[in-house]
Amino acid sequence: MDAQEFEIEKGALLRIDAEPGDRLTVRQGDVWVTQHGDSKDYVLRAGQSMTVRGGGAVLAMAYKHTLLAWYRSDARQDNARPLSALALLLSFFA
Repeated sequence: MDAQEFEIEKGALLRIDAEPGDRLTVRQGDVWVTQHGDSKDYVLRAGQSMTVRGGGAVLAMAYKHTLLAWYRSDARQDNARPLSALALLLSFFA
């Protein structure tokens, strides 16, 4: 899995455009997380993870200085291929 780490200061809000199957892991600190299309909110503490269920915006607000890792799903990596200009043009007319 491809990971990206974020350092979030206390009270700061982070927006991630996630895909289903992506995973968030708190390495240090505590965060409140909400995701588009999910009526539940989540509190994650150091060492805890969650898997994104629906695609779209995920918001994370730090309760204290936090290190948050975002792991993109394997399916997303397999499907992430650059399109040639012709393939991109054809996709508009398909």
